[in-house]
This record gives sequence, structure tokens and C-alpha cells, in this order.
Amino acid sequence: MKKNYYPEKMMAIELLKEGKSRAEVSRVTGIDFNLLTLYWHRYQQGGHLSLMDRPGHCGYDEEIKLQVVRDYLEKGLSLMAVSLKYDIPSSTIKRWRAEYKVNGDSALKDKRKSLNKKTEHTQEYLDELEMLRKRNEYLEAENALLKKVKALVEEREARLRAIGRGPSKN
Repeated sequence: MKKNYYPEKMMAIELLKEGKSRAEVSRVTGIDFNLLTLYWHRYQQGGHLSLMDRPGHCGYDEEIKLQVVRDYLEKGLSLMAVSLKYDIPSSTIKRWRAEYKVNGDSALKDKRKSLNKKTEHTQEYLDELEMLRKRNEYLEAENALLKKVKALVEEREARLRAIGRGPSKN
């Protein structure tokens, strides 16, 4: 099944409403049993609109992550219940739980924030950067010159072949 394919989800829900077992519907539709269970719970809570494709999420803040993990670990809510409550995939919650168990609260901090900071550059770094730019310009000019020389040599050899003389040995 294609990810988030609405018609297939609705077909599976209709089969469940007819009284077929989740295992049977899972076999027929090819939808994973656990995913089918999630779709069924979402359908029961929010109707067919809850099964529509949702745009991807590009990150959760630290407070939400902590609240989700604490609901799961400390309040004893099931993974399915937490996933439905916060509308977060269970695989994401499992990953957060594992990180939390290893490193505590600090594991759930957004690591991307530190990547966005601009670093302070020392004068030594800036001098080296300028030197490398000049070296790059020099090498590009040298490369262009060598290409021109090669083109002139090939042109000369072609002219000599055209008049019946071979290229010189020099």
C-alpha cells in the first residue's frame, strides 16, 4: 500500500465495519496489523476525515516530546493511546522513549538548533579562507590556459594532417 493512501484505508475500514477481523483485513489489504489498528482507532475517534493524508511534520519542540514520553512512561498510557492523543506516530514515540531512557531530558532537545547558529570566525580562519580563494582563482586561470594551449595544439595537428604532414615530434 502507498503511504497514506486514503481509498485503501477506507476500504479496510469498511471491511472492519462489516465484521471482518483485523488479521483478515490486514491479509486482504496488505496493511500492517498495527497500522490497521491505528487507522481503526483514528476512524472511531474522528471519522473518515481523520484518515485523510496529513502533511509531514518537521519537528516537535522539547516540551511536547517530554510531555508525550512522560504520559507514556509515568502515567501508564498505552503507546496507541499516546499516539492518538498527540497525533504522533508510534515509531517516533518509541524512539523518543529509548533516547529518554538513555540520556534523560537532554536527549529530547532539538539538535537542529545548534546547527543553525553562525560560528564566530577568527582572523586566522578568515586569512586562510582568503588565501584559499586566491589559490583557487590561480588554479582556475591555469586550467583555462592549459585548455587553450591544448586546443591550439590540436588545431595545429589537424591543419598538418589536412595538408598531408604528420605532427612534429617536439
